[in-house]
Amino acid sequence: MKKRGMFSKILGINIVSMMISIIIMGSTLTVLMTNYVSRYSENYLYKNVETVIDMIEGNLPMDSVYSLVNGVSKASGSYIVVYDKSSKVIVASETERFVNKTPVYINSEYTKNTLAGQKSSGIGNMGGLFSVTMFTLQMPIKGANNEVIGGVSMSRPIPEHQRMQYELFKILIIAMSGLSVVAIVLSYLLARSISVPIKKISDSTKEFAKGNFAVRVEESAENSTVAEISELAEAFNHMAQELEKAEEIKSTFISDVSHELRTPMTTIGGFVSGMLDGTIPEDRQKEYLKIVYGEINRLSRLVNTFLDITRLQSDKLTLNMTNFDINEVIRIVVIGLENKIEEKNIDVVLSLETEKCYVNADKDSITRVLTNLIDNAVKFTNENGNITISVSQKGHEIITSVKNTGCGISEEQSSMIFKRFYKVDKSRSINKEGTGIGLYLVKNILQAHGKDISLNSVEGEYAEFVFPLNKAKQSQIKNIN
Repeated sequence: MKKRGMFSKILGINIVSMMISIIIMGSTLTVLMTNYVSRYSENYLYKNVETVIDMIEGNLPMDSVYSLVNGVSKASGSYIVVYDKSSKVIVASETERFVNKTPVYINSEYTKNTLAGQKSSGIGNMGGLFSVTMFTLQMPIKGANNEVIGGVSMSRPIPEHQRMQYELFKILIIAMSGLSVVAIVLSYLLARSISVPIKKISDSTKEFAKGNFAVRVEESAENSTVAEISELAEAFNHMAQELEKAEEIKSTFISDVSHELRTPMTTIGGFVSGMLDGTIPEDRQKEYLKIVYGEINRLSRLVNTFLDITRLQSDKLTLNMTNFDINEVIRIVVIGLENKIEEKNIDVVLSLETEKCYVNADKDSITRVLTNLIDNAVKFTNENGNITISVSQKGHEIITSVKNTGCGISEEQSSMIFKRFYKVDKSRSINKEGTGIGLYLVKNILQAHGKDISLNSVEGEYAEFVFPLNKAKQSQIKNIN
């Protein structure tokens, strides 16, 4: 079964809703118009009947009553009958269009309410009195003691009544037709304004699913007058942009990792092959085995880094929270990087608020955080540059800062620097090595501690990374060693 598109569904629902509304409105207006016409006819007849009754109750001579009845009858195009208390006709108009001959009596069934002192109206031929259907109004005539002495019946042919209804109904049909056309046009425009942008988003999504990460929803969808559609289009484009960047970063990472793996493996393979085929003499094999051992450690560190990423992504990183001196960890890390620091003649300044500063955290994880940050600082510090590592207390937290002079980090790169696999633009950085996962690990390790890391940088001048850790409680520090 073929599914209908959103455009046809919205248009169909709007048209059906509109037709139902028009039918309800038309039916209501028809009833109202019918009541209006009936009231109008009744009021019209009432004025004429009241005139006749006033004259009769004013003791107008019979000849004058006859003349009055005929005059009103001709003027209004109606048939008038004056009858007494026994329903006997006293005066009847001379109109012969509606009756074959002047009646002698009016059927008491039609006069009983009037003779009881009530005004009455109805549609019909009054028991065969009229040759056509008439709208009739009857009113009682009262004597001196307010006693009913007869009645007046005034009838108009129903076609006049219907003609008024027809005219009003015709106006209603014209108005409804115009309204229908306007409603259909507006429904069409509304359906298009909703369905077209969504169709564009759907098409873009299909292209995106095929691997075309460069696809974007057209600007017209983002500028949709429907807020939800505009937000959806903007969200899609933002998602596409982020995923495209992620895909580029991932491709670069795979290329870099391939190179990182290939280099030590080639070195290991070459040296081992040389030992096996005798190219490398026995007296030098120990020297080359040390190089092979170093390359194996390099591969091991790379693999462990990937395992850490996997643990972080699966929330399986287990923290062993202890109290330790972060100043001591910083000194150890700096000593471990002493050769790299001396090669670039970097001046390292330790600005430690106290000799010892105890924090409550996972020591191994924080050691890795500091190693990554300080190692990055060394890599990106210019020759003869400066690195400042400071530790200070703020409330119940210990704030650690690693700041280095050098190329700094641009505002554009700042938003990406902590993303997995991201590396600073190689063409602009001093150091062209790395896998782009160090800062990603740093951020995730700190988040596992319930903390975050911030970056302050001026491109071309400096970069500073700052992170907090919980201060160890004094009572716990006393128990250390």
